[in-house]
Amino acid sequence: MSGVVDRANLKTPDYRDRIQNFSDYLRVINRSDNTVRWYVNDCVLFLRFIESQWGEMGLKDIGKDQLRDFLAHELSRGVGRTSLMRRVSGIKNFFRFLIRQEIIEDSSIMNVKTPKAERKLPKVTSEEQIAFMLSHSFGNTKLDRRNLAIFAFLYATGARVSELIGLNRMDLDFKTGLVRLKGKGSKTRFVPAGNFATAKVRGWLEERGGDSEAVFTTLAGNRLSVRQIRNILNRAIIKSGVNARMSPHTMRHSFATHMLDHGADVRIVQELLGHVSLSTTQIYTHVTRERLRRLYNRYHPHGK
Repeated sequence: MSGVVDRANLKTPDYRDRIQNFSDYLRVINRSDNTVRWYVNDCVLFLRFIESQWGEMGLKDIGKDQLRDFLAHELSRGVGRTSLMRRVSGIKNFFRFLIRQEIIEDSSIMNVKTPKAERKLPKVTSEEQIAFMLSHSFGNTKLDRRNLAIFAFLYATGARVSELIGLNRMDLDFKTGLVRLKGKGSKTRFVPAGNFATAKVRGWLEERGGDSEAVFTTLAGNRLSVRQIRNILNRAIIKSGVNARMSPHTMRHSFATHMLDHGADVRIVQELLGHVSLSTTQIYTHVTRERLRRLYNRYHPHGK
């Protein structure tokens, strides 16, 4: 990245010099070009706002009140919460740098809490769409049977794509129908896979043969990649004609939402998904409530 973005637009010489110092520092500690550009731009925006409202205010005098006014101004311009989060992060890093360099002694800006991100509801494929795809997306070739086993396994277990890719033969217990999944932080959990998915996986392994310890592989026995799994799902969508966007994580979202739709306790779903925090799982209860609201509006005489 060449130069410092928009630094010349600052009227105050001290601001320009300190932004240049900050930019150089970020490069020394090997921050990415994008991070340097974003942080510098966000700090320049903030300091230009300071100049427009308070003139050439000393850096030591800029505090949380000015930052809050700036965030309110940005919000009024329609800046999204994710961008506001990044702005606060960049500005706080800038003032942390000033403190470490003993340019200022302290700043109340460090006490400003970063705005929380908006929690977007996860995309979910309906039960009907998944059932249709299971019946219409896969043929009778060896690869088709493998792909059907992958699709059925993702939906039956709620596994992350990394957990599916890392699955080994020894992780499957066909007698009990339980599967050992290795999740984030090398944490292990056991989940049921259901009769349908278990049968499809067993059939695939028997037909493939070979001595590869990996469960889901190419015909040559090499472990599949994330991209290959995505391509398998995309081809299944195209073949079925279902109007849906689907990824491995959509299957995980759908697994959790459909479990809750049918009355599963949220803590059970938390355990099955391998979530450390219950609050992570509870977002799916919002999806379920939203679905109930839509159904009510659709079918009740007073819904609309």
